[in-house]
Amino acid sequence: MFSRLDRYIIRSFIPTFLLAMFIITSLYIIIDLLQKLDELIELGENGLTLGLYYYAFLTPVIILQLFPAITLIAVGFVLVRLIKTNELLAMQVAGISMYRTLLPIFVISIILSITAGCNQEWLIPKLATKIKSVERITFEKNVRNNILVEDSDFNIILRIWRYNVKDEIMQSPFILAKHRNGKRKFIIKAKEAKWVEDKWELSEVIKNNYDNEGKWVAPTNELAKYELKTMLTPKKLLNIDVDPNLLGLEELKELMKNDPANFHNAMIYHTRLAYPLTNFVILLLGLPFIVGFEQYSRNIFLRIGFCTLVCFAFYALNYFCVNLGNTGMMLPALAAWLPIVLFGTLGVYLFDSMNA
Repeated sequence: MFSRLDRYIIRSFIPTFLLAMFIITSLYIIIDLLQKLDELIELGENGLTLGLYYYAFLTPVIILQLFPAITLIAVGFVLVRLIKTNELLAMQVAGISMYRTLLPIFVISIILSITAGCNQEWLIPKLATKIKSVERITFEKNVRNNILVEDSDFNIILRIWRYNVKDEIMQSPFILAKHRNGKRKFIIKAKEAKWVEDKWELSEVIKNNYDNEGKWVAPTNELAKYELKTMLTPKKLLNIDVDPNLLGLEELKELMKNDPANFHNAMIYHTRLAYPLTNFVILLLGLPFIVGFEQYSRNIFLRIGFCTLVCFAFYALNYFCVNLGNTGMMLPALAAWLPIVLFGTLGVYLFDSMNA
């Protein structure tokens, strides 16, 4: 059971967490709304209603993305207040270690992480269709990302990293063609594909061919131009709007099974598995600077600055690894877990070394 101290810490943390979540989420929505304001105004009297629907459906997604930062900010505010009122010092004088003081915060963080995981697996996939439907009506974009579609007539799978709707240009298209027996027939990677005279014309192409058993046939062909035979016209691509980030784990596993050569889906899957630990890594990195290293600096704002710097380094490495994983330059599982392992180890060391 929770002691009186635990209940006091929890009562201080939960309102601060809810307030931080409200403020940060609101700021995110306001900034995003300002960028989309022109589209809403063009919709006239329906703009307000559609905007409310869109952000109502999108809010759980935003909270999930910002969850680790919200948790650290809320914990930081609580601890700074305890430091300013000398309550933290009183706890230490009474013989209560810093680890014991922070225990209820980690327990609550576990509960919040489980809640966030349920949100990702059950709530967000149910809202995915509604989010995309309202987004398509309200914020029709000239550029769409991560399109995955199958052409059953030519037995090919097409993955487009970025598609310019207005100019009908694909960036970094990837084509996987299969024989009738399901074995791969050829793989094409291109820099760009443009719709020219009722066909897709690919440029800077690398093509690998395979025999009926799916074995590679040398050599690798490098072509300046290549004409892709497919039934996927720009009009048909407009109806394709797949966002794997909004899918559940089972749906992601199905996508990976159907398209094993698509590193992006595998990257999302492994990142999803690693994401719950992000919250604890951020806490382990941030808390020692806020409350554990007073012997190095009495300036709380300086310690918060170092906390922010270390957390930024974690997100920078995570971003770098995700990009490598998406392009296949690093195994998706390694790309997802490497930042967690490296900075998690650093966080445990800092947490163990702080003045507790």
